[in-house]
Amino acid sequence: MSGVGHPYVIGCDVGSQGTNVALYSAEGDLVASAYEEYPLSFPRPGWAEQDADAWPAAVIAGVRRVLAEVPEGPSAVKGLSFGSQLDGMVVCDGEGNALRPAMIWMDRRAEAQAAALAQRIAPAEFYRHVGANLDSSHAVFKALWVRDEEPEVFARAERFMPPGSYVLRKATGVLAVDYSNASSLALLDPRTRTWSPHVLAATGIDPATLPELAAGTASVGTVTPAFAEASGLDPGTVVAVGCGDEMAATLGAGVFSPGEVCDVVGTAEPVCAASEAPREDPTMLVECHPHADPDAWLLENPGFVSGGNLRWWRDHFGAAEREAEGRGDGDAYDLLSAPAAEVPPGSEGLVFLPCMQGAMAPEWNGAARGVFYGLTLAHTRAHMTRAVLEGSAFALRDILEAMRNAGLEVRRLTIVGGGAKGALWRQIKSDVTGLPIRVPRSVETTATGAAILAAVASGVHGSVADAVEAFVAYRPEEHEPDPANREAYEEAYRRYRDVYAALKPVFERG
Repeated sequence: MSGVGHPYVIGCDVGSQGTNVALYSAEGDLVASAYEEYPLSFPRPGWAEQDADAWPAAVIAGVRRVLAEVPEGPSAVKGLSFGSQLDGMVVCDGEGNALRPAMIWMDRRAEAQAAALAQRIAPAEFYRHVGANLDSSHAVFKALWVRDEEPEVFARAERFMPPGSYVLRKATGVLAVDYSNASSLALLDPRTRTWSPHVLAATGIDPATLPELAAGTASVGTVTPAFAEASGLDPGTVVAVGCGDEMAATLGAGVFSPGEVCDVVGTAEPVCAASEAPREDPTMLVECHPHADPDAWLLENPGFVSGGNLRWWRDHFGAAEREAEGRGDGDAYDLLSAPAAEVPPGSEGLVFLPCMQGAMAPEWNGAARGVFYGLTLAHTRAHMTRAVLEGSAFALRDILEAMRNAGLEVRRLTIVGGGAKGALWRQIKSDVTGLPIRVPRSVETTATGAAILAAVASGVHGSVADAVEAFVAYRPEEHEPDPANREAYEEAYRRYRDVYAALKPVFERG
C-alpha cells in the first residue's frame, strides 16, 4: 500500500542514556515508540564519554521496531527528525567519523580551558557575544581540551560537531547543525544566528571545521540508501535538521509563543521561556539560545538539581513508602507528599536550599551545597518533604525573575517530565511564582518536538504552529495561584534568599 492517505512522522529523542523513537500520525497521535539503551563511560572523575556510533545505531534499531506498527508500509512515513542531547562534542575526521569517544554534556574536564579563555575574554563579554556563560559545560571547551591534552587526535581533526549533527550526518550524509544545537557549542551569536567571529578568534576554532547552519525545520534531503536499508525506512523519507533536546521538549510542550515558559522537571530542572527576540539577562543567570522554531528564541537556565533532590529524600527517608509501593499500595512519591500537603505554606519557617550538586539559582555557584535551615523540635518529616518541594519552587522563581529582568513578560508555566505528575508540587510552584500552570497530556515531550520538526520539513504540516496544534494537547485541570498563600510565600522566599546569601561565604571557603 502507498500510505499516501495516512502519513506518519518519526521523532527521536537522542539522550545520554538511550534513544526514544516515537511514531506519530499526521493528526499527532502517538502510534508506537521504542527505547534503545546504550552505555555511558566515566573513565575519570569529572569525565563523561559515549560511543558516538551508539546514537545512530539506536535510532536504526528503534525505527525498525516502530515501522512494524505501520500497516500502510514504510512509504507512509514521510519525515524523520531528532531532538539530541546538548553540550556534547564529537571530534571527527574529514569523513565525519569520530576520532575518540564523544564528551557529553555532563563532562566537566575542561575547567582549565574555560579558565584560560577567561583570561583573554571577560565572562560578561563572552556572554554578550554568544548568549552563553563562559562555562566548561559548553562544547567548545571540550574541543580545546582535546587540543591541549590529545594533540595527536586534534591534529587529525577536521570536523567538530554536537551529537545532533553526528546523527544527522549518519542518516543523510549531510553535515549541518540547527541554531539551537550550534548555540550549545558557545560559538554562535544568537542575535544574527551566525558563528561569532570574536569568539572564534578567541578560541582559535576554524569556522571551516563547523557544520553548516540551518533552521531546525529545514529539510536536508532524504535518508541515505545505507540508512534506509539498515532501518527499513523508505529511501524517500525526508529528514529535518532537528534541534537540541531541551528545545524539542519545549516545542513538544507547545511552548513557542512569547512569555510561555516550559519547566522540565526531571533529575535536573531546566527552565526555558520563549521570546520573540534575543535578550540578555544582566545577571547571566539565564542564557539566550535560538529555539527549535526558527522564529523564536529561548531564555534558558540549564537546570538545577530538583527531581534528584526529591529522589534522594525518598531513597534515604522514605523506606516505608517505598515498601508500600513495592506491595502495590500506591506511588512512593504520592505517599510522601500526602502528609506534606497538610503542612502550612512556608513549612513553618523551614527552608531547604536545593543545591545538592551546586547551585544554578539564584546564581551559578558550583561550591554551593544543599541545606535545611530553621529546624526545631516542632518540625516533622512532612515539613521537610514540603521544604524540599518549596526549595525547588523558590529556585524556579529566581529564574523567572531573571527572565523578567531580561525584559520578557512571563505569562504561564507548562510543566513536563516526571515531576509534572505531582499535584502538590504543581500547586506550590503556582503559588510561589504567581503563574498559572498547565500540563500536556504527554509529559515526555522531546520526541514530540522532534516529530513536529519532521512534520514541517516533510510538508505533512505547513508550519510549526499548525503542527503544534495537531500534536499537543493539555490536561483539562490547570493550577491557579491561591491568593491566600501569597503573603506566606513572599516571606518564605525572602527567607530562602537570605539563607543563601548568609551561607555564600561558607560555601566559598569549602
